[in-house]
Amino acid sequence: MTTPEIDRLIDRLKDKDPAVRRSAAEALGKLGPQAQHAAGALGRALRDEDPHVVFDAAFALGRIGAASVPVLVDSLNEKSADLRRRSLEAIRMIGHRAVDAVPAVAHQLRDTAGDIRCYAAEALRKIGRAAKEAIPELMMALKDEKVDVRRAAAEALGDMGAEAVGPLCKALKDNDPNVRFDAAFALGRIGPAASGAVPALMDAVKDDVDSVRYIAAEALGNIGPAAEVAVAVLTKALKDRGSEVRAAAAKALGRIGKGSVPALIATLSDPDAKVRRRAVIALGRIGPDAKDAVPALTELLEDQAVRTQAADALRGIGPAAASAVPKLMEALKDESGDVSRAASEALGAIGSAAVQPLRDALKKGNTHVKLRALGAFTQMADYAGRAVDELAACLKDDDERVRFNAARALEKIGIDAKPAEAALKAALQDEDEDVRYWAGEALKRI
Repeated sequence: MTTPEIDRLIDRLKDKDPAVRRSAAEALGKLGPQAQHAAGALGRALRDEDPHVVFDAAFALGRIGAASVPVLVDSLNEKSADLRRRSLEAIRMIGHRAVDAVPAVAHQLRDTAGDIRCYAAEALRKIGRAAKEAIPELMMALKDEKVDVRRAAAEALGDMGAEAVGPLCKALKDNDPNVRFDAAFALGRIGPAASGAVPALMDAVKDDVDSVRYIAAEALGNIGPAAEVAVAVLTKALKDRGSEVRAAAAKALGRIGKGSVPALIATLSDPDAKVRRRAVIALGRIGPDAKDAVPALTELLEDQAVRTQAADALRGIGPAAASAVPKLMEALKDESGDVSRAASEALGAIGSAAVQPLRDALKKGNTHVKLRALGAFTQMADYAGRAVDELAACLKDDDERVRFNAARALEKIGIDAKPAEAALKAALQDEDEDVRYWAGEALKRI
C-alpha cells in the first residue's frame, strides 16, 4: 500500500463514525511494519472513547512492531488503566524488539492494579533476555500479593538466564503450588546455567503436589550432568505415586548421564516392573557411558515386562554391549512381540561382534530370523561387508521379503558388495518389483 493510501487510513481514524475508525485501525494492523508511518496516529487512537477502536489500535501498534515502541512507552504514563493495559498488550506482541520499553514496563510492576502488574510481567517475559535490567523489579514481583503476578514474574525470570536463579529458588517455597510450578519450570528453561538451583529443586522433588514434583524432576534433567548430586533423590522418585513424576525422574536420570549409572543399575532389580522399565530407558538414553549396565540389561532380555526396553537400551550402548550378543541372538527368534525388532536393531548397533552370529542366522534361520538378521546388517554399513556371500545367497530365497531386504543390505554396503554383483544382476529379473529396484540400486553403488 502506498503512503497516500496509508495517509487516507490515518485520516479515517478521526472519522465521527466509530465503525469507520475501527475499520481504519484494523486495516493498518493488517499492514504491519508497512504502516509504521501511522504509529503516532494509532497512539492517539488509544485514547478513543470507543473501546473497540482502542483494542484495534493497540493490536495494530503491536503488529507494526519496533516503530510503535516510543508511542506505547508514552502511553504508559497515562492515568487510564485500560489504556496502559492495551499498551502493555501491544508491547507483549512486539516481544524482544520492544527492548527500549523495558524501563517503562518494569515500572508498571509497581502499579496499584494487579492486572496491570501481571500484564507488565508478561510483556517482560516476551521481551526475554534483553529485559535483564528488570530483574530487580521482577524479584520484587515474586512477593506480590496476587498469585497471577507472582506466576507471571517467575515465567519472565525463566528467560533471564543465570542471574534469575536465586530469586526463582526462593519462589520454589511459595505458598501457592502454581507459583512453585512456574518457578521450577523457569529454572528448567534456564538449563545448565541453573546448576545453583539443584539443592532447591531436590527439595521440590519432595513437594506435596504431584505437578511440582514432576516439573522439578524435569528441571533437574534439563540442568544435566551438573545435577549429579540429585541422583539419589531422583532414583527414589522412580517409585513416586505420580506416574508423571516417575517418568520425569527416569528421563532426568538419563540426561544427568554417567553419574546416574550405578543408581540405575541397582534399580534394575526393583520388584515393580514399571520402575525397572524406567531405569532401563534411562540407561539407554545415557548410551555408551552406561556400559557397566550391560550384564544386568542382558539378564533383563528374559524379563517379559522389560525385555524390549532392555534390547533398546543395549542398542543405545552400542559396541560396548558386545557381551550381550548371544542373548540378543536368542531374542531374535521371538515372534510373539517387539523384542526381536529391538534385538535386531541392537545387534546392528553393536556391529563387529554380531557379524558372525548374524551370518550363521542367514544360513540356518527360519524366515523370521533371516528378516531380523537382514535388518541388523542394513544398519551395520561397514561391518556388513563381511557377510556379502550370505547376503548374495539370500537373493535366491523363496520368500520375496528376504530377497528384498538382502538387496537393500547390499545397496547399503556399496562398493564392498562387488562379490555379489552376479547375484544382483540375476535379481534384476526377479518377479518382485521391489527386489528388482533394490538390486539395481545396489549395482549402481558397486
